[in-house]
Amino acid sequence: MSSSSDFRWYTLQTLSNNESKVKRHLDKAIRDSEMGDFVAEILMPVKTVKDFRNGKKRESEMKLYPSYLFVRARLFDDEGGLLEAPWNFLRNTDGAIGLIGGQNPVPLKAEEINNILQQVADAADKVVPKVNFHVGERVKITDGPFANLAGNIDKIDADRGKLEVSVDIFGRSTPVELEFWQVERDDRE
Repeated sequence: MSSSSDFRWYTLQTLSNNESKVKRHLDKAIRDSEMGDFVAEILMPVKTVKDFRNGKKRESEMKLYPSYLFVRARLFDDEGGLLEAPWNFLRNTDGAIGLIGGQNPVPLKAEEINNILQQVADAADKVVPKVNFHVGERVKITDGPFANLAGNIDKIDADRGKLEVSVDIFGRSTPVELEFWQVERDDRE
């Protein structure tokens, strides 16, 4: 049986696009102060996405839970009373809004944090394309045998990073399979 003074996972809300900054501050403060006795781990679930800008492949991190971090912390004493020091430490970090539950921080259920940890593990091994195209959109082919032709997207296979584009060749519309990085938006519409 776990007591209320055990380390549990909590959800910390941050200002938009401040997740990395808050995590950096907290990680440093945990290393440099006695807060490590109360805050064990800061989790910012991300997946790596492939993006194509100006014909170049780029990889970047995409947050799975924008504006949220997950914190493994000890926030209550043996009697169930809120420990002010770690609670204030977390909510007063620059860029943080506060813990879900406010003065009564609500720990995540075991299955909730297990699902989040599983998402992190699943995302660690693969890079997924960042889909920023939609079916029906007009694109210009920038690479391969059909370079400089334009067509409309018929299908998107995000997992494989491929598109099917209908291109007018030899007087008729022909479907061509291309990778995301081989096309760009056709802004001449």
